[in-house]
Amino acid sequence: MKTATIFIRTVIGLLLVFVSIAYFFNIMPDLANSGDFKAFQLGLISSVYLMPMVKTIELLCGISYLSGQYVALSNLIVLPVSTNILFINFFLNPNGLPLALFVFLGNLFLIYIYWKNYKNLFKRN
Repeated sequence: MKTATIFIRTVIGLLLVFVSIAYFFNIMPDLANSGDFKAFQLGLISSVYLMPMVKTIELLCGISYLSGQYVALSNLIVLPVSTNILFINFFLNPNGLPLALFVFLGNLFLIYIYWKNYKNLFKRN
């Protein structure tokens, strides 16, 4: 289980770091988009602050995953991001669904592995 945890944490960390660096340095070309997905992307870009904030969160959580520091905290911080990635790809861009599923399920797996760190959040006083 430890090997699987390190593997999933590392792969997701590399993905998050790569995607955020590619965004900030404009490394990857824009994908050919059409219809609702293109309208959604234009809305995200028009908001000015949202994409840089999400990519910063992805970068910080990716570095956390790669370094193995604050992983339990990063799991919770990146959960809404991975959920959004899954929903965007499910509803608007089915081509990216396999990678989105991997990130989301990997995030859930890491939350399960680090569950002992979250138990106190769900205790009644």
